[in-house]
Amino acid sequence: MKRALVVALALTISTLPSPAQASNNWVMTAENVTLGINGVSPHVERFNGVDRVWRSDGPNGTTISDCNDAGVCTSVSGSRIGPDFTLVTFPNGTKRAYFKDFEGGFQQVYSAPCTDAGCTSIGTKTPTSSEMRVPMNTKAWGVPDPVLLPDGRVRIYIVETPQMGRCNEKIATYISTDGITFTKEPGWRLEGGYVDTEVLKAKDGDWVMILADIACTASNRQELFVSTSKDGLTWTTPQILNGPGLGGLDPTGYEIAKDEYRIYFAQETRQGANDFTIKRGTLKLNASAATSVQSNKSKTKVTCVKGKKTKQFVGKCPKGYVKK
Repeated sequence: MKRALVVALALTISTLPSPAQASNNWVMTAENVTLGINGVSPHVERFNGVDRVWRSDGPNGTTISDCNDAGVCTSVSGSRIGPDFTLVTFPNGTKRAYFKDFEGGFQQVYSAPCTDAGCTSIGTKTPTSSEMRVPMNTKAWGVPDPVLLPDGRVRIYIVETPQMGRCNEKIATYISTDGITFTKEPGWRLEGGYVDTEVLKAKDGDWVMILADIACTASNRQELFVSTSKDGLTWTTPQILNGPGLGGLDPTGYEIAKDEYRIYFAQETRQGANDFTIKRGTLKLNASAATSVQSNKSKTKVTCVKGKKTKQFVGKCPKGYVKK
């Protein structure tokens, strides 16, 4: 959550160039629905035919609602969970929650097992890493985004600000083999004021992330962006998502069709109003870009193995061979 810093920045921001060029590769459209739910840092999972949305809403931490496709949301009861909630579902079906909480003058990222299928309650919380712990008054920090990697490990993307200043936020990552104990990875995934990451797709050679900035564009408000990667570590320059009804922070979403995602995000009526409500939209890769991506994939060489034979082919391995 980045609200406090944004209010201060809005007083000093002049017209600045955008850190990323607008692009036609991705298009996001805001839906004309009124969900009737407030808060920030939403996280969504498709559950029993509805969208279960967890979000930070007031001093009690995380609240939960189920929203149907028509945009009608109903409250769901649950035990107390800290803010900035998100979760990972492991291949065996178990779920683990990740969130920020406060103890002894510090804020820290914790995880805990979900004790029911819909993750309305959790078990004993465990600190993720001594490095994912900062004083309570540290701003522009947190919003953990855990991602299950293709190899079964868990990576957390998180906002850090090693040096306070205009748009100095950086995205760091931590890695874990068990989803409980994490070690920081070297370097930064993104720099220059990008925050609130949400990895929408994490496949070998094909990663998609939606994220926000900290009001670093000429609009003087937080905007939504999209970035892609081949390995989850090196990301393309984020592309801004412009359009009616857009602009906001804390995006979250899931894939509803090939190269199409349902997105929830937080938005205020004006910069600094702090009257955040949850909005919904659809993110798509446009048809020409999708064709270009598929064409590039078809020209990519892959290494394939058949018994003791190792050969390179274009596009994919033929019958009888497996990808190395």
